[in-house]
This record gives sequence, C-alpha cells and structure tokens, in this order.
Amino acid sequence: MIETVEAFLFDLDGVLVDNCRYHVLSWLKFAERHGGRITEREILDWMGAPGRDYIARMFDREVAPAQVERLLAEKEALYRELFRAHLQPRDGLLELLAAAKRRGIGCAVVTGGSRDNVDFVLDGLGIREYFACIVDSSRYRRGKPAPDCYLEAARQLGVKPEACVVFEDALNGIAAAQAAGMRVVAITGTNPAKVLAAARPWRVVDSFAELPDLA
Repeated sequence: MIETVEAFLFDLDGVLVDNCRYHVLSWLKFAERHGGRITEREILDWMGAPGRDYIARMFDREVAPAQVERLLAEKEALYRELFRAHLQPRDGLLELLAAAKRRGIGCAVVTGGSRDNVDFVLDGLGIREYFACIVDSSRYRRGKPAPDCYLEAARQLGVKPEACVVFEDALNGIAAAQAAGMRVVAITGTNPAKVLAAARPWRVVDSFAELPDLA
C-alpha cells in the first residue's frame, strides 16, 4: 500500500462498470430520434464531459436549459434500459473497495453523468456503502477536462489533491485529474492501453485486479 494515498476517486462510466458501448448506442439512438448530428467517434472523444456538452454540440441550434435537462433525462433513461441486463462491476473492483474501507481510505464517485445514473450503478451493484461522497454533473460548473469535479471531491473528503488516486478511462478525465494535481490510474475499455499511455497517467491497467499494492 502506498502510504500517501488518502482517497480513491472513481469515475463512473467505463470505470465502475464497462458500459461505454451502451452509452454509444443510446446516444446514437437518441440522435436519430431527435435529428441530432453525432458520430461514434465524437461520442468516444467526448467521453468524460457532462451530457449537457453533448447536447450543445449535436444540435445546430441553441437549446434552452430546461429542454436540455428534459432531453438528457430521456437519453439517460434510454441508456439504463439498454444496459440494465448487463450491469456488473469491473474485475477486481469489489476487492479494491473492501480493502479501501478496511484501511480507512475515503472513496468518491466523480462523474459527468447524472445522479440517476450514479444511483442506478451503486444500488444495482450494492456498493453504495463504500462511497463517502458523490460528485455528479450538478455539483460543478466546468466539465472534464477542467479539474473542478475532482477538486470538489477532494474538498468534500477533506484531503489534499496530491493524496488522491483517480481511476479513469477517458482522456478528458485523465486530463482533469492531472490538472487537479492527482495521480491517475487509467483503465482500458473505452480506450486501448496505447492511447491511454500517451496521456501519461501514473499507471495503465486492464482491471483493478492488477493493483494489489493499492489494496
């Protein structure tokens, strides 16, 4: 165990669960339904950004804030419908969370997604007890790659940024954690190891099971 680690900050999508494919499918279906313009490559490139940023980019017109929230709720409900039967934790996650709890390491979920999606995963997997705080897209203004979300999680946990290890799958998320002055473990799935390594995270792994020294 690395002694200077006081907090584990977990991105949600692609980290706690391997759900990238289902977000892509739901965004494509949503765009087709509403006449929006978005490609699979764009969806992947924007991973980690708040859903409201996707909405702003995919329509050739200004969308009123109230309508953005309604559209996002519709898209995320579609995602949950598609992913529900496939919901399962990433390999080694449960063991790492249990070890963190034994050692008094604070854990947080930090996501560009909605609170409904966080609840869907935490309650569906039965892992809510492990997380001291949740920072969803309603808790900060600037989305990833800005560091706001990770700095907010450190503030809520009462730890310094340099004492945090962030688990991320998206390039925007890696950049956000690095901008916050935190170490980043990049996990493959949304992006291959070669792409993640180019972002210079602290480590690149295929699963949480590869991190026995953190447990």
